[in-house]
Amino acid sequence: MIQGHPLEKKNSQPKGAPGKQAVEKILVADVLFGSPNKNCAGAGICKVIAPVAQETSPNGRWECNRAIALVKIDTSDTLVFQFVKHSMCRKAISKYFGTGIFLVEDPFEFRQNFWSEGSRTIRPGAYPIAPGEDYLTVSFKTQNMIWE
Repeated sequence: MIQGHPLEKKNSQPKGAPGKQAVEKILVADVLFGSPNKNCAGAGICKVIAPVAQETSPNGRWECNRAIALVKIDTSDTLVFQFVKHSMCRKAISKYFGTGIFLVEDPFEFRQNFWSEGSRTIRPGAYPIAPGEDYLTVSFKTQNMIWE
């Protein structure tokens, strides 16, 4: 489930369209790992909450099964999540990113009212992780339909 509103960033169009601006929507979100069909156990993306919720667990600590991510549409069928390394505990990095593959066990649906291009559902699968200095980036293939 998605809650909140995207941030907008203006980028210049390529040289073929001088003087025009493109708007790139970037969502800064709190991502809860796990399967939505397993009450957030397992692998994948269970919830995406925006704006970032600075919630802590009952013991006063940030839960280890979540991260802050920058989310954007890259192409019509790809959502890019840039997971902020400093927002994750070592256990989460090892568990969800340690193999170099991010596993999605069950589909994750973005609601239609979030992306103006329509609803997005991340497909189950094994997605390669592109490591960087500050981010772990995963490009998810999506489809414009609701899974039942």
